[in-house]
Amino acid sequence: MPKRKCSFTDELLKSFPAFRSGRDKWEALCTVCKAGTYVSVANGGARDLKIHLDTEKHKTAVRGEGSASSITQYFLRPGNEDAVNAAEAAWSFHTVKHHNSYRSMDCTSALLKKTLPDSDTAKKLSCARTKTEAIVDSVLAPHSVEVAHEALKDIPYSIRDVF
Repeated sequence: MPKRKCSFTDELLKSFPAFRSGRDKWEALCTVCKAGTYVSVANGGARDLKIHLDTEKHKTAVRGEGSASSITQYFLRPGNEDAVNAAEAAWSFHTVKHHNSYRSMDCTSALLKKTLPDSDTAKKLSCARTKTEAIVDSVLAPHSVEVAHEALKDIPYSIRDVF
């Protein structure tokens, strides 16, 4: 005679809060392990869930969950973004002034983070080649053109009529 299958019931849900209903009534989804970790309860029921809780994979996931850093630490706090933006603009200007390549900025941010670990501004600095180029092209270059245009306005016989 065929054996009756066990299903994931509300009682199992109360006993094992780390699990949710799976793809069908004979399996449970582990919410602690990597997404898509389904445990069959068809043959052993609660015993299958206990066995999963004792696996190394589940124990590693539990340890990793507690040590995971909060996502909010990667966002700037209000009031701190001006200092970071000013530092990124200054480093972009420094790169252009000394004829450095944009590629040199790839390691500069990492170097500043390592050499200035106490600085909140240095910790949040993330200005590699793409961002440096964008700052130069969108902020520094238009400002430089505007300053040059203002300086040439009062000079007779200059290129002021071109602008």
